[in-house]
Amino acid sequence: MNIIPSTPAAITLDALESAGWQAWIVGGWVRDSLMGRPPHDADIATNAPWRETARVLRAKGLAVHETGTKHGTVTAIVRGDAVEITTYRVEGPYSDSRHPDHVEFVDDIRLDLARRDFTMNAIAFHPNRGILDPFGGAADIEARTIRAVGDAHRRFAEDPLRVMRAVRFASQMGFAIEPSTRQSAHELAPLLERVAKERIGAEFTKLLLGAHAGRLIEDELAVVGVAVPELAALQDFKLKSKRHAYDLLGHLAHSVDAAPIDEAQRWAALLHDIAKPHANHDHAQRSAQQAQDIMRRLRVKRRVVAEACDAIAWHMTSFAPNVEAVRWFTALLGGDARRARNALTLQRSDALGHGPGNEQRAREVDIELRMLDSLISNGEALGVGDLKIDGNDVAQRSDARGKQIGQTLNALLAAVVEGEVPNERNALLASIPKAESEACEQIFQKRLEKFLTKR
Repeated sequence: MNIIPSTPAAITLDALESAGWQAWIVGGWVRDSLMGRPPHDADIATNAPWRETARVLRAKGLAVHETGTKHGTVTAIVRGDAVEITTYRVEGPYSDSRHPDHVEFVDDIRLDLARRDFTMNAIAFHPNRGILDPFGGAADIEARTIRAVGDAHRRFAEDPLRVMRAVRFASQMGFAIEPSTRQSAHELAPLLERVAKERIGAEFTKLLLGAHAGRLIEDELAVVGVAVPELAALQDFKLKSKRHAYDLLGHLAHSVDAAPIDEAQRWAALLHDIAKPHANHDHAQRSAQQAQDIMRRLRVKRRVVAEACDAIAWHMTSFAPNVEAVRWFTALLGGDARRARNALTLQRSDALGHGPGNEQRAREVDIELRMLDSLISNGEALGVGDLKIDGNDVAQRSDARGKQIGQTLNALLAAVVEGEVPNERNALLASIPKAESEACEQIFQKRLEKFLTKR
């Protein structure tokens, strides 16, 4: 391990130690460096009281913000980067299951490391003094093990979100949770009910984005099922179709692993069949509604909720690889190619989540996605917004008003999609009378029936 001179962390360390204080880099920067991963922002721990830290750094011309002085923390802006510096401390009880009731500032980095959650996060580094690792974190990283610092029950009881963090780290890194730490996590998982929903949602999203998310969803249901109680009922729920190799929880877990590493797609893969135990033919729509309730409860970002639930609502509507069908499907979704791509991508993950022998539908989706990309690159009309005329043109050349204008545009789009009329202004204007006479609210559904199937 090494730290590049003149980086924000090196400048901060040098400033504090030149003033006679001791300082170390701690936390994730050290862990990631030991793992051979590109480290991110470096946090600094020091024996300097926060007021002294602020004085020393300001004397160097750095901006310092008093971001958490109650807990000994200030944030310096060094070469445009934020560096968080915290005085060595030990902590009192956590009455709110998040923050210590009080902290006591100490002069020994080892005492500060002892309050941290997992051994891999309780390592300090200094470019001259090297690594300080009183709890064997480096060995645990080498063994790919997540182990609580000291007594696991105490660590999890202090802040129950650490239970979720253990599973999240396992998902991201592929590490195993040390048996006694895992047992304590399972026993204290009910304490997650005390934790703010947005904190759980943030950790759950990080878990889903991990390379090992599917395995952890199944193996750590004792934790995951407290964070999202609706998942617990899916274990051992047998699916009737012969193509399913797993129970419903296993299907969702494997679908997550098959999904691209994208927040909306991973949430959609996890929840796309969440209502299946309680629904028959309409489970896609009901799952979309239940997924929305779950994600809103966990304060997931609105954009992610909207994209995930929209994909879920359409995940049962499929078709054979056919350019015309791709155009119809996209038109059905308002001509929004992103919506179509999201829905098709979830269908791919769903198919692969059924288990071995279900790759054919995934291959079909790959073809359909390439067709969609080709349609976009060729500038083909995918929605009424792509037509060379608009509602004003329809109103000026026909008796259509209000909803009838939209129906007429839909009829014109149908004619363009099926090759009856070119997407050219004069041709479309000439076709308005015929389109107006054919317009009806069900035009898309009638034309789509020959292409789309609901599985």
